[in-house]
Amino acid sequence: MNSLQPDLVVCCNGAEAPENASAVERLEYAPGAADRNMRIGLPDFVAGVFHIPDRMLDLLEIAAYVFAADRLSPRGRKDQVEYQSWSRHWLFRILVRDHAFWSQSSVREALQESLRFMTGDADYLFEFLPGHRTAPTNLFDDEQFSVNPEARPVRVTLFSGGLDSLAGALKILEETSSGLVLVSHESQPGTVRTQRRLVEALQARFPGRVSHYRFVCQLSGVRAQEETQRTRSLLYCSVGFAIAQAYGHDELDVFENGVTSINLHRREDLVNGRASRTTHPKTLRLLGQVFSLIAEKDFRLSLPFLWQTKRAVIDVLRDTGSEELIASSVSCSRTFQREGAATHCGRCFQCVDRRIAVHSAHAETSDDPGLYSTDIFRTAIVDREARTTAIDYVRQAAELANSNVDSFAAQYLVELSDVVESVNYAGGEFERVEAVWELMARHASDVKGGLAHARDLYDDMFGEREPNSLLGLVASREHLKEEVERCVASLLDVLVPALGEHLARNRPKDEGELNSLVGAMLRSHHQALVSEHPTVCFAGARVIPDHELADNDVLVEAKYIRGATSPARASEGMAADLTKYPQTSHILFLVHDPDRAIAHDGVFIRDFESRGRCTVQLIR
Repeated sequence: MNSLQPDLVVCCNGAEAPENASAVERLEYAPGAADRNMRIGLPDFVAGVFHIPDRMLDLLEIAAYVFAADRLSPRGRKDQVEYQSWSRHWLFRILVRDHAFWSQSSVREALQESLRFMTGDADYLFEFLPGHRTAPTNLFDDEQFSVNPEARPVRVTLFSGGLDSLAGALKILEETSSGLVLVSHESQPGTVRTQRRLVEALQARFPGRVSHYRFVCQLSGVRAQEETQRTRSLLYCSVGFAIAQAYGHDELDVFENGVTSINLHRREDLVNGRASRTTHPKTLRLLGQVFSLIAEKDFRLSLPFLWQTKRAVIDVLRDTGSEELIASSVSCSRTFQREGAATHCGRCFQCVDRRIAVHSAHAETSDDPGLYSTDIFRTAIVDREARTTAIDYVRQAAELANSNVDSFAAQYLVELSDVVESVNYAGGEFERVEAVWELMARHASDVKGGLAHARDLYDDMFGEREPNSLLGLVASREHLKEEVERCVASLLDVLVPALGEHLARNRPKDEGELNSLVGAMLRSHHQALVSEHPTVCFAGARVIPDHELADNDVLVEAKYIRGATSPARASEGMAADLTKYPQTSHILFLVHDPDRAIAHDGVFIRDFESRGRCTVQLIR
């Protein structure tokens, strides 16, 4: 066992906590239990397939408990995770039915490895205890009964109700004569409605060929603290694995486009736990190894859309004559932020990706803007974090468009190693890297085409353009600016109006008072600025000891020109700061010159900014 003490101990199915545990969470789903805090629809799920073996029931409970615990434990504020792992350290104590199997070190290690990779968490430790039992769900809950007694040909696939899973289902139904078994996780009312509405449409179009299995797993009586849901892949795939085995199948389809599955990081702070790996090829390979141990035979999770972009997925819907179903699907990862009758927030990564891909495919008439709480093409993206998400998305596409296979391989070397070892592709390592690069190059082309088409549709040259809409941000080339440059601009947006108004009424007595005022303003806006620029550390230099400056990308220095502090003296102080502070830091100089002692503003500013590493803003 890892020598590190876990951040949180989670006790499930009535398991006792270890004596030295300081932070304990108890999870219980048994109906009638006084401390019940989650719901797992296991009896109804089992009844749908007659019988699920004890070992498989254990897996479903384990996955459900991990998912619930993940949602109950926040990962932390975004300003705590710059350039470092966004991770937690867990210990789960769970009573199981098949203790002999789960107590094997090889099983625990395989489960822990898959969770570490898919979540980015520091570690998952499991202690499985004997003694758990549940009664049969009905008279047919016995291994002699089968949900598929004739072993008719079927395909089993996960079905979330998003564009990718919908397109995958339609592709199977249109191109084969197989039956289709859809597997869904039900957690939120909106998601449930979406899935059921789409399944009904498929069943009406393909009578007798579509079955739908739903697994309920949700918190009960407590509110989720964490919405990233990085562990949902374990739960969703475990449910799909259970259904596939009930049908006698050794493969499960996971329809997700390759750009989303591979999910190359768009900022340094997205390398570890903050980057989703729910359908990453390595995640599915590692889960396949866990499931193979449980089944005692090879089991595979496949990614049929791995080499497709989001735009190509939408083309599948068009090719199958199902474009009208686009509006009924839901891709949003933050449906809790939607407003009114909208089904999407419009601001999360998945919403941005969907809207640009739909426009790239010229399918926007099937995806009405009214589906989105925020119309990113025509209205301001007010939320700072959402604005950063949109800019990062476009910036990465621009970088990919200008890359070649060698520069691409060098930039994403570490991430590509996880991909190439896990994808099913002919050829060696170099061929696989080239295949990933070609996929990302197609994605970049799709993004450029989608933005160009949106500009043609919505950018009225005779009207005003909203500067903070996605089209406005692209037109001003925000995606081509360095992150530090964008951060300085945001700091000026916050500081200059407020300082100008305050200083016009109240002159500070000295430079120290001016710096204190600047520091207070920075602190009051810090959280919002961090959301917009999570990879940039910034601070007012006067209030931070020198030895703490190493991690600050942007420093803010205020200079006060008055009386004995002439422009020449202020210039000397600014030059000293450029020498004093780390060469990796960019300095924003706020120069308060109420009496206009600086004779030539342009010359003063140019003399400093031409040296680099600084921005000069005069405040009067």
